[in-house]
Amino acid sequence: MELDDRILKAIAKLGWLSPTLIQERAIPLILEGKDVLVRARTGSGKTAAFAIPTIQKILTRKHTLMEQETKALILAPSKELCHQICTVIKDLTIKCSREIHHVDISPSVDLNVQKPLLVEKPDIIVGTPSRTLQHIKAGNLSLKNSLETIIIDEADLIFSFGYEDELKQLMGHLPNIYQAILASATL
Repeated sequence: MELDDRILKAIAKLGWLSPTLIQERAIPLILEGKDVLVRARTGSGKTAAFAIPTIQKILTRKHTLMEQETKALILAPSKELCHQICTVIKDLTIKCSREIHHVDISPSVDLNVQKPLLVEKPDIIVGTPSRTLQHIKAGNLSLKNSLETIIIDEADLIFSFGYEDELKQLMGHLPNIYQAILASATL
């Protein structure tokens, strides 16, 4: 898959010997910039299937960036899932933690405590739709000019947890391409 050595070392440290079926199929497509809709059972490696190519894409572009920017937004339906996603990202970036910054903006901590973390424009932001929207409305977060990747994890739960209105509102704060994708996904 031509992954950065730092990602490969992190994967080896985790003891993952070979990609799962979902990773084998999804990672190359995501690296090619294709939109992917993935459905697989719990424990199949879905989080790594989207986290690995997201980290790879950021590392590849890092040396050409003039300034630090948020490149990926990962939306999840609960603070527990946000924490799990961040744990996977932390494990996968253990060898490149100086280059890749991520932050969990789930509703487990007060909005004002998270604000300074967003001022630094982390590469990857993980949060629930409602908390992400709160930060945007508070002026703590802007994604219009820098966002390259949006991941909606457990999309079925996002809708069943009642986040549809938040997703619709978020569309107005995302680059136009993502507005179109999310609009078609919510129909």
